[in-house]
Amino acid sequence: MSPSPALRSLAVGVAAAVVVVAAYAWGHGGHSASAATPPVGAPATVLTASTSAAPGDGGVSVGGTGRVTGKPNLLRLQTSIEVTKPNVNDAMQAANVVMAAVQKTLKSDGVADADLQTSGLSVQPNYDYANNAAHLTGYTVSENLSVVLRNLTTAGSIITDAARSGGDALRIGGATLDLDEDGDLISQARLAAFADAEAKAKAYATAAGRTLGPVTSISESTDSQPQTFNYPTFAAAAPAASAPVPIQAGSQDVTVNVAVTWALN
Repeated sequence: MSPSPALRSLAVGVAAAVVVVAAYAWGHGGHSASAATPPVGAPATVLTASTSAAPGDGGVSVGGTGRVTGKPNLLRLQTSIEVTKPNVNDAMQAANVVMAAVQKTLKSDGVADADLQTSGLSVQPNYDYANNAAHLTGYTVSENLSVVLRNLTTAGSIITDAARSGGDALRIGGATLDLDEDGDLISQARLAAFADAEAKAKAYATAAGRTLGPVTSISESTDSQPQTFNYPTFAAAAPAASAPVPIQAGSQDVTVNVAVTWALN
């Protein structure tokens, strides 16, 4: 016997619902592995992969270091004349006389005017605090002079001559060996730093299955630390006789640090 009109209507509705659900699942990736082949007449879907950097890809950023060693060729001295007298005028005059003698000696030893620079002047009162009261006892005057010695072979004898001229009033607060012209060394260190960074970046790119693209940013910092030493240590080797202060140039490192960013292909 044929189904009633009500049953036929229900069957048609169920079939339509099944078709709608199947179409929704297929369009939203919800089909199972057994439904991997689309029905006949359905449009084909083609998937492609790209190795180019996606929009907003930050690429790879690494740091590199290049270090080149040079030989110092000049000596920088920080000197001062310190005199204490009962009154300020006498202290100033005495300091001026000694400083003039030291500068005259330096110039006679070949130090250029451009390598002598007055770097400070101070006048300080001195007090005695005996019996819980401040009593002025005099004044101390300090005159500072920065000196650059460009010939290390004669620098020791020049220091000895200056010490003889300045006597007990001369103070040498610091001495540093430095490089005068380090531009070539910095250029060499810069190339070495970039090569170091590039090698690291290539290693990271290979590990990620990518290749390096163009450089998008570079920043650098340089460092060339002068070699410092304590004056009393080597001055002790040159007593008040005529022995020059012994100076050894040694070596000095010039370092360049770079931070480089490459895009990734």
